[in-house]
Amino acid sequence: MAEAWLDVYARPQRLVEIGGGRRLNVHDIGKASLTVLFFHGFGGSTLTWRKVQPAVGEFSRAIAFDIAGAGFSDPGPFPRTASKHVSDVRAALKALGVSPPYLLVGHSAGSLDVRYFAFRYPEEVAGIVITDGSSEGQAESYEAAVPNYAARTVAANELYARNAAIAEAGPSHSEFAALLPSPDPELPDAVNETLRAWYARPETWRLLGNEHDCRYGASSDEVLALQRDLGATPICALIAGRRTWNLLSAEDGAKLLAIWQGMQKEFAQRSVRGIWRIIPDCGHAIPSERPDVVIAAIREIADMLR
Repeated sequence: MAEAWLDVYARPQRLVEIGGGRRLNVHDIGKASLTVLFFHGFGGSTLTWRKVQPAVGEFSRAIAFDIAGAGFSDPGPFPRTASKHVSDVRAALKALGVSPPYLLVGHSAGSLDVRYFAFRYPEEVAGIVITDGSSEGQAESYEAAVPNYAARTVAANELYARNAAIAEAGPSHSEFAALLPSPDPELPDAVNETLRAWYARPETWRLLGNEHDCRYGASSDEVLALQRDLGATPICALIAGRRTWNLLSAEDGAKLLAIWQGMQKEFAQRSVRGIWRIIPDCGHAIPSERPDVVIAAIREIADMLR
């Protein structure tokens, strides 16, 4: 049975003006002096953090965002790179009157936004928690270890373009229904309908295609250009113990998993107070599969800061 309070994700939580006639959807809860910022990953929204943010809001101010074009946020001009995501978030924080320093929390591709933020504005970052995060230079490392990985990337881009065309055609297309996610029994009907409406939009699939390109291209390059050590900034990297990659053999998947885990460990080691933890029997969706470990890591970093 879905909990009634989850209906908050069926509508904008708060639309904040960020300039240029655009608004960013912001979910802002809690009132403590410490501010925790949540960055969702590829295809996500503030909903990504539904099992984490309420608990964090009990001991901090907890703020999650929909990136431009995702969830209820207005779209922004392409390409949607890490620098643009961070610029939008900083504009929203300024409009809200929320001052640094911040504890940054990122999942998956949202970790590139966190890394860009931390490397570009280290004086504004009090601590970092990464939950199975993407890394700068990841595609190059993957392709060096598994040469046919590039073909998987091309196939994904073709799929997003094809899905955009199907969504453009609408319900009359024979494959339109396959674009829409099945109802999640953990979510209220209104939230499931909201998700189905989002995936029915051609703009959604165009955004996903652009985000996919940027994650392995422009966003990665932006972060690589800023790489630096992060001194004594506390970092905790929570890393999935298992991952699967479609269209690849088990042997190639094991190579990628080792790279994926290793690059996150390397990021944690950019701080003298960096730690990393493999979460056994947990997949990529750590915020929903093991919200308890994410909450505990954020509390651990918060306690260090206090």
